[in-house]
Amino acid sequence: MKLKKYILETIKYALRSYPIIYPYIKDVENLYAMDAETLRKRNEEKFIMLFQRTYDKSPFYHKLYTEAGIKKEDIKTLDDINKLPIITKDMIKQHADEMLTVPKWKVIAANTSGTTGTPLKVYVSWRTIWFDQAYLYYSRKLNGFKYGQRLISLRGHLDKNITKLRVHLNNTLYLSSYNINKDTIEYYYNQIIKFKPQAIEGYPSSLYSLALFLKDSNLRVNIPVAFSSSETLLDYQRTLIEKQLGTEIFDNYGMTEKTIFLQESRNHNGYYELPGYSINEYVEDGEICTSLINTAFPIIRYKSNDVVELMETTEDNPQIIVKQVTGRKDDYIVCKDGCHIQQLSFLLKGVGNVKYAQFIQEKNGLLTVHIVPDNNYSDENRKQIEQNITDRLGDGNIDFEIKEIEEKDIIYTSRGKFKYLINRMNQL
Repeated sequence: MKLKKYILETIKYALRSYPIIYPYIKDVENLYAMDAETLRKRNEEKFIMLFQRTYDKSPFYHKLYTEAGIKKEDIKTLDDINKLPIITKDMIKQHADEMLTVPKWKVIAANTSGTTGTPLKVYVSWRTIWFDQAYLYYSRKLNGFKYGQRLISLRGHLDKNITKLRVHLNNTLYLSSYNINKDTIEYYYNQIIKFKPQAIEGYPSSLYSLALFLKDSNLRVNIPVAFSSSETLLDYQRTLIEKQLGTEIFDNYGMTEKTIFLQESRNHNGYYELPGYSINEYVEDGEICTSLINTAFPIIRYKSNDVVELMETTEDNPQIIVKQVTGRKDDYIVCKDGCHIQQLSFLLKGVGNVKYAQFIQEKNGLLTVHIVPDNNYSDENRKQIEQNITDRLGDGNIDFEIKEIEEKDIIYTSRGKFKYLINRMNQL
């Protein structure tokens, strides 16, 4: 099993290694160097070419557009994108094969994580994979890490049966995110110290678990830079990760669909779009994204359920447009007065001695708060949570129950991702 995994990860890296993606890295470098007007003109040209190719070669889009009364000559500028219909996850589920502009044997199937319980199958070409990898390479380079330097990966690559795997070709030490506990933390610590990584990557929850058990064991490491993705990075997680790992963490946000890629800025005051990756329209209840890198499986004006909080750009930060990714549109609680609340991190403000918190709602007006306490957790901590709920959500506006649970009872997705807010009403 371990040998098979070693061979698989080696092959995966070899097919995405620097010599192969070098031409794409140069393209990405050029995109970063473009001024706003030049970049917009380039994106417009790419979009028009994408639309025309899709109109001619994709049975799904050709039917969609002709039924909407859209002719090929109707789309002449980037501003015309608003004329095109929005596509949804359900459309992709039903018509994925018909969306292709190339024979199916030329693409690779990929599956989204399916946090709502309904994973989505999409297709990517090798060109898309290499372009996406080049963006990742370059964005990490800007934050002090180059491919080939020592990297620890704490994502979902290993299951509980394989604790570690060193892949020599990419100089990466994979550690299982499923085995971090008080009995194994010294082993993880020793592996990190011995490996001397330049960087660490992982889900925020995995990096946080590592930091938490290091703290409980009075251990610290020093890793220059950390990269998080695939989950919302919460403030309390960032604080402990940076302290216990001796690191500076940079978060990024993207999709398996290759429709959007946001990178946290150097000064941590927001996220910027990777130039030339996609065209993104931000609306109140989500994002409408058009991929510019996956022409084999075009995704044009795709409505996601993720909600972002925008910020004003300045001359100093012209590209920074997203303050934070607040979560999925479906991730909210409903109070008795009908108010929808997404961000619940404020409910822990000023509360100490809490290892994990998870909020669950099964019906309107009722909230269950699961708390994994540390050894110093007290009634005062519990009362502070109660007070925060009353102050922020309104006295009597929501019935709630606080339950102290064990860490093993925390709910994760099938891919091992942590969700701090679970709305089961939307899963019925």
